[in-house]
Amino acid sequence: MSNILKKLCISILVLVTIGYITNLLCIKALHNLHHQTDVKLETVASKFVHPSENFAFRVLLFNLPIVSANDKDYVKITESAKFTSLIETRLVLQRALTSVEAIGYFMLITLAIMFMLNRRRKSSKRDEDLSVIEQQVINLIDAISSSSQNKEAAGDTQKRIATLLEHAKISLADSKQKNASLAFQDKLTLLIDRHAYLQHLEKQLKAAAETGERCGLLFIDLDGFKQVNDAFGHSFGDDILIQVAHRLKAIVKQYQLEDIDPSLALERNLSRLGGDEFSLFIPHLKHPSVCNDIAQTVLNEIERDFHLGNKLIKIGASIGIAIYPESAARPNALLQMADVAMYRAKSDGRGIFRVYSPEMGNKMRRYHYLLEELRTAISEHNFHLSFQPIVHVEDCAIDYFEALVRWHHPVEGMIAPDEFIPIAEETNLILELGDWILTTACQQMYSWYKAGMKQVRISVNVSGVQLKHRDVHEWVTATLHNTQLPAQSLMLEITESTLITASEKIIKQLEACRKMGVTIAIDDFGTGFSSLSTLADLPIDVLKVDKHFINQAKSNVKYQQILRSISELGNQLSLRVIAEGVEELEQFELVKNMGIRCVQGYHVSKPQSSQSVGNKVLRSGMNQMAATGTGVWLPDDSTKTSTH
Repeated sequence: MSNILKKLCISILVLVTIGYITNLLCIKALHNLHHQTDVKLETVASKFVHPSENFAFRVLLFNLPIVSANDKDYVKITESAKFTSLIETRLVLQRALTSVEAIGYFMLITLAIMFMLNRRRKSSKRDEDLSVIEQQVINLIDAISSSSQNKEAAGDTQKRIATLLEHAKISLADSKQKNASLAFQDKLTLLIDRHAYLQHLEKQLKAAAETGERCGLLFIDLDGFKQVNDAFGHSFGDDILIQVAHRLKAIVKQYQLEDIDPSLALERNLSRLGGDEFSLFIPHLKHPSVCNDIAQTVLNEIERDFHLGNKLIKIGASIGIAIYPESAARPNALLQMADVAMYRAKSDGRGIFRVYSPEMGNKMRRYHYLLEELRTAISEHNFHLSFQPIVHVEDCAIDYFEALVRWHHPVEGMIAPDEFIPIAEETNLILELGDWILTTACQQMYSWYKAGMKQVRISVNVSGVQLKHRDVHEWVTATLHNTQLPAQSLMLEITESTLITASEKIIKQLEACRKMGVTIAIDDFGTGFSSLSTLADLPIDVLKVDKHFINQAKSNVKYQQILRSISELGNQLSLRVIAEGVEELEQFELVKNMGIRCVQGYHVSKPQSSQSVGNKVLRSGMNQMAATGTGVWLPDDSTKTSTH
C-alpha cells in the first residue's frame, strides 16, 4: 500500500511540475503573441464572452483568464464595456509547447526520468537475488501450515528451515560478492582495476617492509595496438586485450604468483591499468633476475599470433621493471618508476624490457621539465630563427639559407635543438612550432626578396609528424599567400628516412608543391637506405649528403668513391647535390673536386641572425644582388661574424 502511495505522490508531483512549467511557457507565449504584428486578435462583443467550462484548460492554465465565445476557448487579453480582445487558447498552447524553452524543459524532464529508471533497473538485480529466498519462505510457511497437524513432518520441517537459512546466507553472500567485484574490476578483461591494484600493492609493500623481502613490478605496454584499433576497429582491439589478459593469467599461474582475493575471487597480482597497459606484481622476490625471466616470458607470449576470426594479428610489448625497495618504496612511485623503464624500452627499440635505474629517472624528469617549458615557450613565441648560408663552391654565391630554430631559455640559456625537437615531435608540439617556423622564415625571406635576393631561397625542415598531420600543399599555399612570398623562394627539407616511408597521399601533396614552384630536398641523404628506383620516383630536386660521409671521406677512399657516385647520380637525375657539414678547407676542396657544386657548414659560416645576414649581404653587395639576384658569402669572413 505504501509503495502505491509513493508512486501516486511522485506522479502528482510530476504532473504539477509539468503543469506549472506549461503555465509559465503559455504566459510567455501569450506575451509574445500579443506584441507580434502578424497575429490578429479576435474582437468579440463582451456580452457573448463567458467563463470557460473546459476543466482541463482551467486547471492547466490556472494563471490565465480562460473564457469561451462562439463555442471556442480563448485567453482574454483586454476587456471593455462593449468588446473583448481574445486569442485562441489552442494557438497559445501551440506556440508555448513548440518554443525552444519548452523543448529544453521537457528534455531535462526526460533525462531525469531516464536516470530514475536506470537506477531502478540496477536495483532490480538485487530484487531477483532475493526473489528465490522469498519463494522458499512462502513454501516453508505452506509446509509449516500443512504439517502443524502432522507431528511426523515436524522433523522434516526443521530440516527444511535449516536448508532455507543456508541457501539464504549463500545467496546473499554471492550477491554481495558480485556487487563488490564489479566495483574493483575492469569490465572488459575482468582483471582488477588500477585503484584496487594500488590498494593491494600498499598492503604487499607494508608486509615486505616488515619481513625485509624484495618485490618486483612489471609495467607492460602493448606495441602496435593502436594500429590494430585504427585498421580493424575497436571490437578487434577489445578482443586482443581480452586475449592478452588470458595469456598474462596463464603466466601468473605458471610462475605460481597467484593471489586470489577470498571475498572477491579476483587475482590481485595482475591488473589492467587502462588502455593497453597492464601490470604484474611479483611478491617474495628472491633475486631480480626472476623479474627478467618473467618479463621475457611475457614478451614471448604477446608476440605469438592473435587469432581474430579469420585474421592473424601480430603485436608486441615493451616492459619496464621496478624493484622494491631499490627503485621506490611507495606503490604509486614503484608503478611510476616501472613506467619510466618501460618508456626507455620503447625508445631503445620496443619489444624488449628494461630495469629501472636512477639515470632513467633523471632523464624522465628532464623530459617532463623540458616538455612543460616547451609548451610555455611555444605559447609565448620564445624562439628565434638563425640562418645558415649554402653557397656555390666556384664563386661562393648564395644558393639559399636554411632556417634553423633556436631556443634561448631564460634560466638555462641556449637549449640544443637535438634535445627539444624530439620532444616536440613525440608530443605533436612540432605542429604549432612548425607553423611558427614556416611563417617566420617566409616573412624574413620576403623582406630579403624585396631587397633584391630574387634568386635566393629559404629552406625549412619538415618532420614526419607534420607530413602526417598536415596537408602539406594546403599548409604551404596558405603560408605563402599570407606572407606574399613567391613559391620559387621556398625549399622544404625532409629526411631520407621520412620520405622513403611516406604514403602515396603525402607524395602527391609534395608533388603539388613542386608544381607551384616549391623546391623539395632530401636531407641526411645516405642514412635512409633508399633504393635507386625509389629515388627516381620521389618528387625531389635536391640531395643533401649527410655530414658523416664528408667526415669519413677525408681519410677513407671508399667514402670518397661513394661521394663521387652520389655526385654523378645527381647529375644523371638532374638533382642538385649539396654537401653538409663542411667544416674545413680540406673538406671544401675535396667535395669541389668530386663535382659537388654546393656546400654547407662551419667552414662557410655558422648560423647567423637576420641582422648579421643583412649587414654582410644587403649592405655590402647591393651591386652584386642587382646584377644576379643573389649575394656572395666568402668563407674567409666567416670567423669575423658573430654566431647567434
